[in-house]
Amino acid sequence: MKNIISQITMKELEQITYSALQESFSEVMSQMLLEMDQAIAEGRDKKRFELKDKRNLTFDSIFGHVSLRRNYYFDRDTGNYVYLLDQYLALMVEKI
Repeated sequence: MKNIISQITMKELEQITYSALQESFSEVMSQMLLEMDQAIAEGRDKKRFELKDKRNLTFDSIFGHVSLRRNYYFDRDTGNYVYLLDQYLALMVEKI
């Protein structure tokens, strides 16, 4: 144990910890967004919004890289295809 402690600097420890936190945040954020998307799907106006597909979303947040598959709908009223999750969150992300 003594040898391990002397081989790592505080800066390296901070970098390792920060990377682990970024990965954890990304996983938690993806899971939260998926749960929200599922709740939106269950509560949507099914006569208006027809579920068509699931599509990938990948973006960088201030805490790290986030990826998920969200629901894609056809809006029968407007004739447009939409992501209700994006509309609920006013999600404006740069897709990678």
